[in-house]
Amino acid sequence: MNVFKLLLGLVLLCVNSFAFAQSNIQPVANYTFNSGAAVDETGNSELFLYNNTSLFTDSERGSVLQLSAADKSYAAFNKNLLDTDTFTFSFFFFWEDENAGSWHQLFEIHNQQTNSNLFFTPQIGWGDYGCALISDSKDYGLYETIETDVLQKNKWMHIAITFEDKLAKIYLDGAEVSSGYLNISPTLIQGDSLYLGGNPHRSDNYYISARLDEIKVFDQPLSANQIQAVANEIEIPAPENRTTNWETVGDPIGLNIDLSAKKQTIQNFGSSDAWNTERIGKYWPEAKKGKLAELLFSTEKDADGNPLGIGLSAWRFNIGAGTAEQGDASRISVESRRTEGFLNSDGSTYNWEKQEGQQWFLQKANQYNVHHLIGWQNSPPVEYTQNNLGFREYGTEMATILKPEFFDDYARFLADVSEHLENEGIHFDYISPLNEPQWGWAPSTSGGTVTQEGTPWTNQEIFDVVTEINSAFLDRNISTKLFVTEAASINSMTGGTGHADNQLYKFWNANSGLSLLDKSSFSDIVSYHSYFTDYGTQLVDTREEMVQMAQLLNPKPQLWQTEYSLLADGYRYGYPANVKLTEMQCALSLSRTIMADLNIANVSAWQWWTTFEQGKHNGESRFCLIEALTKNDNSDGVYHLTKLFYTFGNFSHFIRPDMTRVDYSRSDNLSTSETYENIVFSAFTDAEESKVVVVATNFTNEARGVKLSFENTNGKTLKNPSLFLTDEFANLEKQDIDLSNGNLIVPANSVVTFTADLEVGTSIGTELKEQDFKAYYNGRAQQIIADLPSNHSYKQIRLYNISGQLQLTIPVEKQQQRIVISSAEYNKGIYLVSGIAAGKHETVKVIIF
Repeated sequence: MNVFKLLLGLVLLCVNSFAFAQSNIQPVANYTFNSGAAVDETGNSELFLYNNTSLFTDSERGSVLQLSAADKSYAAFNKNLLDTDTFTFSFFFFWEDENAGSWHQLFEIHNQQTNSNLFFTPQIGWGDYGCALISDSKDYGLYETIETDVLQKNKWMHIAITFEDKLAKIYLDGAEVSSGYLNISPTLIQGDSLYLGGNPHRSDNYYISARLDEIKVFDQPLSANQIQAVANEIEIPAPENRTTNWETVGDPIGLNIDLSAKKQTIQNFGSSDAWNTERIGKYWPEAKKGKLAELLFSTEKDADGNPLGIGLSAWRFNIGAGTAEQGDASRISVESRRTEGFLNSDGSTYNWEKQEGQQWFLQKANQYNVHHLIGWQNSPPVEYTQNNLGFREYGTEMATILKPEFFDDYARFLADVSEHLENEGIHFDYISPLNEPQWGWAPSTSGGTVTQEGTPWTNQEIFDVVTEINSAFLDRNISTKLFVTEAASINSMTGGTGHADNQLYKFWNANSGLSLLDKSSFSDIVSYHSYFTDYGTQLVDTREEMVQMAQLLNPKPQLWQTEYSLLADGYRYGYPANVKLTEMQCALSLSRTIMADLNIANVSAWQWWTTFEQGKHNGESRFCLIEALTKNDNSDGVYHLTKLFYTFGNFSHFIRPDMTRVDYSRSDNLSTSETYENIVFSAFTDAEESKVVVVATNFTNEARGVKLSFENTNGKTLKNPSLFLTDEFANLEKQDIDLSNGNLIVPANSVVTFTADLEVGTSIGTELKEQDFKAYYNGRAQQIIADLPSNHSYKQIRLYNISGQLQLTIPVEKQQQRIVISSAEYNKGIYLVSGIAAGKHETVKVIIF
């Protein structure tokens, strides 16, 4: 029976080898072992066998490669075949029981000089953990994994690893089981060798007892259907491109946007420079960090209409406390979260060369004309704090670490920083002097460490320090405004009895003993953070309560959301705890919170925490827009733009300062809560009502059609519609789809931004017939004259300025053939005269000179 299987296997292998030969997709290395030797049938490489690595006659697959952990068997190619970031590595694998523990290596790309490597193991850890593709860079000090379930023993299976840029995918038996982005990809590992089964230059513990067959390397990432064909040993077909599905399900959602239903006016969409900006701005090559600045701040588009950057309209500069200079004595365990400080140790003089990297990005934000520049602090300068620390000591009272005798010095410090930067051409529109005063910001044991700077503040202390800063700014004519309190959650704004609770009443109610309304530097901004209210009923209820309370205040303040990332578990929104969310799943959670803050809380600004981080958090993109890693020797860096980056750009690039949110109605009549599990919209127009922006997020697995209509447009209609998509396949890319007559599609699990101009004239698809009537300017008589043809059907003549604002409406009588408009009250310039009839608008341009 075994002989029969062997012969059958050999026949099948020969047939399938012929099929590969007939396919347009050819491997660049191909080891079938059919000839009884380890020979690359393409002739492009050699494979050397060591320590009793041998060919074995398998009852199921015939001649295969066999490795023994006991003998420390391994095989090595004469060169690294996986030296690019675009390839497929495919093989059949049989894991034997012998010495079958964890951490064995099926293959490894290794750099002998740096000891960096990228390897694949069937089981990580010392328990029942999954298999993983692991990138371990010594140059960058980064260890990344892409994991799936533990592989089975004593069973043949097919494994394929594909790489496309930084995106790696793992396939088992032809099915994709895991994927993720590796910042340190094979080209950055710079492996000088490729090993199978173990690596003699590393630990003896990693050898594996296994069989390998049909080892193939392709110089391209095969598609899913092609991987399946390789796994089934049939001819490789043409790739089935995995692209966005635009086939909609169900009736279109009618979205009727009322341009007269004005809500909040947008101030900015922003992000913070803490903490990793310093090293990037200080050390990275100029061209590379210049590209990062463009990606963050540019509002321009490329030749194809795609955004060059996400157009941040606010940049938050972390004014450091000086813990970086203290080193380990700062007792801040995460080195990158220690900040330099401008203040010298004498407490009165300054070194303005500090925070060089952060200042580089601040200057770039200024050069890109970012609308709002904001300075903020986690901790006052350590020269002014208890125990000269950037955090509250264990066991001390829940109060600020700023010593009482230094409240006025702290105010002077912020005034000095503002004045210095002003002299450098950088104006802080706002300063936020404190952050999340509700937290204790202390170690868990006496003498312990913390992970970042921070201090609590009582409401009384907040009142006192703002009073001091206000006086300092007044004395020196500093126009920078202050906003507080960057509350850790909405609940601390709306209620509670803690040391820093019920802040909406305490600081913005004129009847409160701690009211700050009479401080001229105190802005009308209520700043809060959306942490812990980003899920379930809290998403709606807490924001509705906050808005209701704010509406009762006189004057009514603006609401700003000034810090958010995917903290805690609210972002998971129903996903089990053991499931790692993809970048797009995380991005949808981000969009859900932004939409809730815009639509329910009516925020006029929304700011993200934080711009840069050194990779993912436990395999998920939760805390940064851009994963950016600096080489250990500071000579270079690498970065990856996450789906959070592109999704945030769906808002920040298009919803510009001074745009106003407008209300809408929808035909499906979903409740507010239901929309945040289905599809949610937010609509905006500019001050002249010449543009419209609609952002939509679809949380479902089906594409939905949307039919746009507008109310109170003053005769304006849509022109130049565009749609920009972020989903699994697209990154804030302009789409080439039919958007005529206000029809658009929101694909499954996506964020889209619809933009259009609003102009006086015909609607999309209606032919313009200017010959039907004439309009001209009579300068001598100071009149605009419209001549109408006989038997016309015009009901009105309307006059608009060139910005599309309606100036005058005149009813037209039946058979009336001339309308005369006095132009004496109108300024020189271009005007539009429109004839309005059922089903058509006809427009003529007139110049008053």
